[in-house]
Amino acid sequence: MRKFIFLVLVFVLALSSSLYAHPGKLDENGGHVDAATGEYHYHKGSKALLPYDIRMNALYKAKVVRVIDGDTAVFSLMIGDGKNYKDERVRFTGVNTPETVHPSKPVEYYGKEASDFTKSQLTVGKIVWLQTDVGTRDRYSRMLAYVWTEEPKDVDDEKEIREKMYNATLLLEGYAQTSNVQPNTKYSKLFAKFQKEARENNKGLWNQQ
Repeated sequence: MRKFIFLVLVFVLALSSSLYAHPGKLDENGGHVDAATGEYHYHKGSKALLPYDIRMNALYKAKVVRVIDGDTAVFSLMIGDGKNYKDERVRFTGVNTPETVHPSKPVEYYGKEASDFTKSQLTVGKIVWLQTDVGTRDRYSRMLAYVWTEEPKDVDDEKEIREKMYNATLLLEGYAQTSNVQPNTKYSKLFAKFQKEARENNKGLWNQQ
């Protein structure tokens, strides 16, 4: 009897430890965003198992599949040796363009201009580099990334960010506003600076004269 009770206690402790290590309810695909790491992953037996993990603070080479709106697009990530591809719907981190395709909201002021600009800059087949922050997916399971139109040599260099990072371009040209969502705040101070510049120069959506 004591042995049976001991085994039950061991099972309960192991189960609670597993639950603690993977906090968060599973979504309809059998995956979730881990509250401890901010990463999205699937569990064994779920409908779809990712053949790879989206790592935090990583850089992925990818090509543009299609643009959805000003701050969202589908990219094909080059996985492993670069011969395998995985399509990911990507939400651009730290920025928010006016809505154009929201199911319950009308097209917002300057939304079409932002969407058209992104389509003109991120053309189908274009090679880009996707940089992750601490949280790699949002609640809709979309990948979160900073989009570089050229491979960066130094991801912390302001000059490079201004010239090569598309998220920064959206802010500097007045097509987007900052959107600071924890834990992805690596460039929040710099993005605020870019937005201020665009506003002072009456760029894009800030020019309502």
